[in-house]
Amino acid sequence: MGTNLVFAVVITEMLVDCMSLLMTFPGYIFIIVVNILDWRRNKRLNISDQLISGLGLLTLLHKIAQVTFRYDVLLGGLHVHTSFTWFCIRLTFNSLNFCILLLSTLLAIHFCLKIVNINQNFYIYIQRMFPKMFPWILLPSVLVSLLISVPAAQSTSQLNSISFGLFNTSSFSMDIFISVPLYYTFYAFCFAIFFILLLTTIVSLSRHIHRLRNNSGNLGSETVQAHVGAVKTLLCLFFLNLLQFCLPIFIIFEKTEHWIIYVYILLLIIWHILDLPILFRGSRKLQKKLDEMWLYFTRLFS
Repeated sequence: MGTNLVFAVVITEMLVDCMSLLMTFPGYIFIIVVNILDWRRNKRLNISDQLISGLGLLTLLHKIAQVTFRYDVLLGGLHVHTSFTWFCIRLTFNSLNFCILLLSTLLAIHFCLKIVNINQNFYIYIQRMFPKMFPWILLPSVLVSLLISVPAAQSTSQLNSISFGLFNTSSFSMDIFISVPLYYTFYAFCFAIFFILLLTTIVSLSRHIHRLRNNSGNLGSETVQAHVGAVKTLLCLFFLNLLQFCLPIFIIFEKTEHWIIYVYILLLIIWHILDLPILFRGSRKLQKKLDEMWLYFTRLFS
């Protein structure tokens, strides 16, 4: 990829990232503050709110890291980064992407256990015990994501160092052919679990709605609407994580075709547009708080 084209893409990415960060920063802070205040008031926070807060915090950190990296590239160029710097950059983005997918998968598990009813003893046991097991699932999962991200970050940083003459190709390890596929294998495994849970939840909810229609049930009940909203949130999160998975692929392989670059920038813009509304849609509490604030400011300035 030519130098001028590289910096044109970096400048475009920088503008998109900066605008997105400025526009969405208050929203992410709103999510975190509302849930912190709720936790202080009630001394507890339900699982979905914990996961949505975590997703909001991780996505905000991801955006800040993106803006910082683009700004650094514009100031000094790509060639000034040492091998260790590239390692830190790759580790940051790999671990953040993986943690976002893990929290999304845990949210899918939580919604699936709430919506899908299976008359099987082991499944009923998991339904009852999941809230208690959640902290013991979350912390090891985050730790595993970091451990998997380290070798992949080291290998991809070696690739960047070779590209800019910072690494001796004669000492280039074959570990890259193991660590990077291993990272994406675990990534794909989480995707598979997410997809299976999403499909199971959609099928179960569709059958439930079909039974309600046949029995003249209330489709507008609060429970049904909450379940439909949960499924829509999972669908959006799945495609959002798919975009997050695709974006690094464009960067790693550095294709020279202009249309691929345009597709990459388009996907980047779509990712920035979708991320915040999806998190608000996943929590009725956040929607109510947002409606209350909207009504307050509407009355204040009317």
